[in-house]
Amino acid sequence: MTTACLVVLTISLVLYLSATLLLQGHFLFRKSHWFAWGRNALTLGVGVHVMGLILHTAFSRLSPITNLIFLLSLFIIAFLIAGLLLESRTGARYLSLLLAPLAFLVLLYPMLMPVRFDDAESMLVRFPWLGVHLVVTLIGHVGFALAFGAAVLYLVQARLLKKGRLNRYLPALDSSSQVTLFATGIGFSFFTLGLAMGIIWLFGAPGEYLGARDVKIWMALPTWLTYAGYLYLRGIRHQQSRRLTWLVIAGFVLAVVNLLGVRHDFESPTASIPSLVSQAASPS
Repeated sequence: MTTACLVVLTISLVLYLSATLLLQGHFLFRKSHWFAWGRNALTLGVGVHVMGLILHTAFSRLSPITNLIFLLSLFIIAFLIAGLLLESRTGARYLSLLLAPLAFLVLLYPMLMPVRFDDAESMLVRFPWLGVHLVVTLIGHVGFALAFGAAVLYLVQARLLKKGRLNRYLPALDSSSQVTLFATGIGFSFFTLGLAMGIIWLFGAPGEYLGARDVKIWMALPTWLTYAGYLYLRGIRHQQSRRLTWLVIAGFVLAVVNLLGVRHDFESPTASIPSLVSQAASPS
């Protein structure tokens, strides 16, 4: 990470924090002009963030996949742009109330603990489809993050209604529910495609890079099953309840844990699935 890129990303981080404080202050203290300031700070933060990625690519001359900050930055930018567009085109008011703090926390994590992926650049050269797999899976996580934000707003509004109160700053339950379903459907489609690419790559290409026992690959399955269960119950069976909303939140927690907390083991040669199968089938 170059110095220029680090400075620009720090400015972007400060803008995300400012947007968070302004939007939360508007919600708590009813300061009407703070909301416009918060939205402007969030939009400016996205623009500065994009500039930081351009500087990183231009000056470092490294593949983007070799730095966790770059990958998560792509996630944040896509997440914020999609969320702001969704907020302006639907009845999901004040979705940016959750967009700003999530963007701040996601960017803060890799800047405090930068991680490089060993051998990642050589793998991209040998397996170009790995880059497509990463981008598609990242888009899936953007959908999951938007669904998480809408689900949280749904639960807060439902809790207030249960107490006989209605918060006019939060979207209606129907709007939050529709946004949750829509964002989950989009995220699930891309995540499924990315997962399929990863499984095909695991069976065919990895060899010396990944093995059949790689934890990160198998950790993706509970995430997929959780969202598949939600879409079946909500989209096909047309059920609607707070328990289903908690299912979306649980799926997002699983996705984040697998994305940030579990790492591939690229350091030591391992046997791929086909080699393990052939070894098991061969006579001892």
